[in-house]
Amino acid sequence: MRDLRPLSARVHAWLRESILDVALLPGAAIVEADIAARFDASRTPVREALLRLSDEELVEIRPQRGTYVAPLSLPRIEAAIFIRKAIECAVLRQLASCEARGDLVRALASIVQRHVQALERGDVKVALDADTDFHRRLVEASGFPDVWDVVARARELHYRIRAIAVPTMNTGAQAVADHRRVVAALRRGDPDAAERALDRHLSRNVALAREIAERHPAFFEPIAARRDDTEARVGRISLAPTRAA
Repeated sequence: MRDLRPLSARVHAWLRESILDVALLPGAAIVEADIAARFDASRTPVREALLRLSDEELVEIRPQRGTYVAPLSLPRIEAAIFIRKAIECAVLRQLASCEARGDLVRALASIVQRHVQALERGDVKVALDADTDFHRRLVEASGFPDVWDVVARARELHYRIRAIAVPTMNTGAQAVADHRRVVAALRRGDPDAAERALDRHLSRNVALAREIAERHPAFFEPIAARRDDTEARVGRISLAPTRAA
């Protein structure tokens, strides 16, 4: 099917996916001419796409120097996990105390099975999508339609950690085990156990980020670079809508 989106939107979507899936590594240079040639376009739609990505803090445009994939930030990842814990654990406690949770338990169990099958095939993209679907289904069951936008924006800040960790550190099996514990506690109607399982699951993202920072320090910005404005960035996390998973 022909893609009818404006060219700048197509360029933006391709670059965005390439960055989040780490096909373009953190800190990598982005050459406008190369992207324009890929899409058989002028540089104007490329620049428009890069400006959008800059607003989303996925690229850094450095005057007189060039454009680069934004590095990862440990403080921002920690802030994102803090937000996710606050929202997702509260939602899960509420759902575990609800009598009418059978459909949700079955839906989550089905997603976990899809996750397992993707890992067995070595399909990282589908595995990551299944992971996202699990959390989306859980949050959307809260009945608050806008809450997922907040969580999705927070998830996006550490999505690249997951994209690095699943194929190179074999973390997919642990995620499946964690999700199964959440489903089991939800099935029993045990809000305390459900919250503990989800809290441990989300905390692993920070540990993974720190481990990857030790292995690949060039992927991360110096901690001091964002120490002074972390609170302002947390505010942006909570307000900026996203379509990303």
